Amino acid sequence: MGADAKTAMKIEMTDAAARRIAKIVSGETGKTALRVSVEGGGCSGFSYKFDLVDTRNDDDVAIEKDGATVLIDDLSLVYMG
Repeated sequence: MGADAKTAMKIEMTDAAARRIAKIVSGETGKTALRVSVEGGGCSGFSYKFDLVDTRNDDDVAIEKDGATVLIDDLSLVYMG
């Protein structure tokens, strides 16, 4: 099991988060998931970015629960574990 898979196993979505994400995504035409990514912020550290998306990239890890999908790319996943 790679480091990214081990990190993904540590990230969980609560029932409340799954319900809220599913509701938000369902209200956006053509969007199917919430993408969470980490961006370098220079001297102020990292910043987290949230986007509603309709595509899954090859390097995405998907966390799914009760109709909600959160996508995190491999590189961002390293900084979330």
